[in-house]
Amino acid sequence: MSYSDRALAFATIPAGHQVRLEDRVSFAYLDRATVYQNRTGVWAMQADEGEKIRTRIQLPVGGIAVLALGPGTSITHPAAISLTRSGTTVVFAGNGGANAYSAATPLTSSARWAIAQAHVITDENSVQQAAISLYKRQLGVPMLPGGSVATMRGLEGRTIRNLYKTLAKQHAVTFKRDTKADDVINMGLNLGNSILYGCAAAACTAIGVNPALGIIHRGNSRSLIFDLADLYKPSITIPVAFQSKEGDPEAMAKLRSSLRKLIHQKKVLAGMLDALMEVLAPHLPKRDDDRIIGEAGEVAGHVNYGGDE
Repeated sequence: MSYSDRALAFATIPAGHQVRLEDRVSFAYLDRATVYQNRTGVWAMQADEGEKIRTRIQLPVGGIAVLALGPGTSITHPAAISLTRSGTTVVFAGNGGANAYSAATPLTSSARWAIAQAHVITDENSVQQAAISLYKRQLGVPMLPGGSVATMRGLEGRTIRNLYKTLAKQHAVTFKRDTKADDVINMGLNLGNSILYGCAAAACTAIGVNPALGIIHRGNSRSLIFDLADLYKPSITIPVAFQSKEGDPEAMAKLRSSLRKLIHQKKVLAGMLDALMEVLAPHLPKRDDDRIIGEAGEVAGHVNYGGDE
C-alpha cells in the first residue's frame, strides 16, 4: 500500500509534538467492525451479512487515548502501526472483561519517569508514602491519625462496602460483588472497570512507566493500572453500573456512553497522569540528557570512547 505524503508526515511526528494524553478523547469502542488503513488515515467499516457496507467512519487516531475493540472486530497491520505511532493504546476487549493491550509509542522521549519509578519501588518507605498519597486521592480524605497503609486500606474496604450497600438500597436491588456473575450490575462493573484499566494503561504508556511495578497492588503485570483505576471506581464506575436496568438490551451501550461523559467531565486522564507524577516527581533524576554509566557516575552518551587508532 502506498501512503499519502500527509500520512507519512504524520507518522514521523516526534512524541513531544503529539496530542497530549489529557487533551484526547478518553476511549472509543467498536464491535462487529473492520479497522483498516487507507491513503487518508485509519477507518472503521461495518457491513451487513451480504457484505454491503452500512457504516464507514474515519478514526481521529491522534486524538484518542484508548481504542477498545470488542467482539467481531478485526484490524489490519497498517492500521495497528498507525495507532501505535500515534500513541493510542489498543484494548482487545473480550467477553468476561478479559483485555489484551497493544504497545503504543510513549508520548515522551525521556526515561526520567521510569527512572523515578524504579527509585520509588525499590525503597519501602517511598512505597508506603506513595500508597498513602494514592489512598488519599481515592477516598478524598486528609491524612488520618496514625495514617498508616493498614489504616487507609481498612478505610478503603469499608468505604467500598458501604457504597455497594447504599447504592443497592437506593436502586432497590439485591447485590453481591462477583466478577463471574451475569447480572447487569456485575457485568456493568466488569465493563466499566476494564475501560478504566484501558485509560490507566494509556497514562502509563504516555510517560513510559512500567504498569507491572505497582505501588499498592503487587505481583500482577497490571498492578500500577489497578492502582490508577481504583482512584475512580467509587466516583465513576460503581455509581454508573448501579444505574443499569436488568433486561435492558442497551444497558452496556448506555453504560459506555455515561462513562465517556464522566471520564471527560472529571478529567480522568489528566487526573491519572497527575497522580503518577505526584508520587514520582520527588524521585526524578536531576539530569535528563542521554548518558551512559561511568566509573564515578555517568558520562555523556553517543560518544565513541574507543580512543584514537
